[in-house]
Amino acid sequence: MANKRKSTPSSVLPGSVMTVGLDIGYGVVKAITDNDVIMFPSVMGHAREIKFQQDEITTRHPGDQIIDDEGEWFVGDLALAQLPPGELLRLRGRTANESTMGNAFRLRLAKVAIGKLLHGIWNRDVIHLRIATGLPVDHMRDAGELKNALLGQHLIRTDTAEIVANVEQVMVMPQPYGTIYAAMLTENGEINQRHTAIRTGVVDVGTYTIDLAMDDNGEYVDAESGSAESGVFTAQERIAAALERDYRQKMPYKIVDRVLRTGVFHASGEPVDYAAEVEEALAPLRSATLNLMSEKWNRGMTVDVIYLSGGGADLVAKEISIAYPQIQLVKDAQLANARGYLNYARFAAR
Repeated sequence: MANKRKSTPSSVLPGSVMTVGLDIGYGVVKAITDNDVIMFPSVMGHAREIKFQQDEITTRHPGDQIIDDEGEWFVGDLALAQLPPGELLRLRGRTANESTMGNAFRLRLAKVAIGKLLHGIWNRDVIHLRIATGLPVDHMRDAGELKNALLGQHLIRTDTAEIVANVEQVMVMPQPYGTIYAAMLTENGEINQRHTAIRTGVVDVGTYTIDLAMDDNGEYVDAESGSAESGVFTAQERIAAALERDYRQKMPYKIVDRVLRTGVFHASGEPVDYAAEVEEALAPLRSATLNLMSEKWNRGMTVDVIYLSGGGADLVAKEISIAYPQIQLVKDAQLANARGYLNYARFAAR
């Protein structure tokens, strides 16, 4: 790992606290600060020797290598590119022991995100942080353990940084509430006067969970919020099975997701239409989303506005809008939660 010092950014000058909106999704990690937005897949595996193009590969995937007490890891796109599927680790729902497994996984992802945000800072400079993040609605009872895992000082050693992150404050909220705060609060952490809805719902379609949250004039409504253990992975698995059936080989995650998003598979360089297979694969995801909304909100007649966010938002938007006409697909849907976390952290700091 290189050891060139970079001047500390003005946003983290000595004595200042850097505020981060951190969305550790099951599919993608998103982190936002005043100046930066970073995203990378929520996947990792133990590092292995790369026998050729080591420098070029490291340059192509900056910040995707981290060393901690459990060894050296490849994370994100580097892990997807260089590790076989059997060595890839993902966070899927609640683990057998959240404190030692799930939160350890989340902490490593958080360290990678912070390292990427502070790339180029070495010599174990101490950086003070305030973090706002979230958990799936039905996992909020684990919020205390996640908060404790993130608080305190953490040595972060990646291929692009070596710092001590001193996390002074952590706020944990239901994951989709970030989207609500992205609408209810401004980037400066002030009340958004343009948001006039009283009862605000949000549907967050993620990789492994679908989450709903309801806000009634600033108050969280637990009975009308919840999670379903479903998500984009249900469609990805069906597309992967169809491709393996047709071509007798397992396809990498990136190719499967590309087919899901575009409806086209390139076989030996030639485009093959998979639109029908994609529609069939998306049916369970769309049904699960509508079923959860119906269970919690019935026909939605008392909900003023429903925001649709998450990496799978565009995959279900058309069908949901037919049943719930007040639905709004938010801009940059995958980043909406992280942006709202940042807004709320600024609001709390005020």
